[in-house]
Amino acid sequence: MCVQMEALDRALGAFLAKLDGLGVPYVVALSADHGAMDAAERASEKGVPAQRIDPAAFVGALNRHLDTKFALGYEPLVGSDPQQLTINIAGNAPGLRARIRDEAVAWLKARKEVAQVFTAEEVAAAAPPPGKPADRLSMIERFHESYVPGRSGDIQVAFAEYVSLGLPRSPGDDVAGHGTPWGYDRRVPILFWWPGAPAEARAEPVETVDIAPTLAAIVGVPTPAVDGRCLATVAADCPAR
Repeated sequence: MCVQMEALDRALGAFLAKLDGLGVPYVVALSADHGAMDAAERASEKGVPAQRIDPAAFVGALNRHLDTKFALGYEPLVGSDPQQLTINIAGNAPGLRARIRDEAVAWLKARKEVAQVFTAEEVAAAAPPPGKPADRLSMIERFHESYVPGRSGDIQVAFAEYVSLGLPRSPGDDVAGHGTPWGYDRRVPILFWWPGAPAEARAEPVETVDIAPTLAAIVGVPTPAVDGRCLATVAADCPAR
């Protein structure tokens, strides 16, 4: 990763030097689609209470519990991501899906690796109030922001902070991941820069969808149809809302 970042830095430097040579005005906006946590082993060396779990073993243990509890003869939970589990039952036993869901939720809530558990119905109903800042969202509201009916799992699981999913066993396996609802995965820097821009760091919550409306105001084109807002701290001519 360090080698890749150094190569990217050189490439961007050459690109900006080319723009400088052309003498055209430009603005750079730099961000990321998500954050990440370092490898659990290296994070632990730095004092972070990080741990790993094996997703297949975790879901397997839950499926064995459910199979024993309900005498199913098959694994009722499917999916490779233990953060969202889908119930797949055989036959048409009345109420079985709900009983499996409730028992799975209870099992998950008793695990020390798990912080919170929600059903799909709970997540679907947890829309945050309009305009609520992203850094003030509750855990279930964070899950709602990523929920897609018909595609997201029947059970949504928030693992404890600093839990990494996956056990790298061979070269090429993932050693670090992302996708949790915790701040280290949700927070990314957003940089606006242009030649001569004053150096200033600001800590108020903004969102990546705010980039496009801000750039539109800077270059004087209509605001794109996105749910972001123009950042008046960057663009002097933000349209009235």
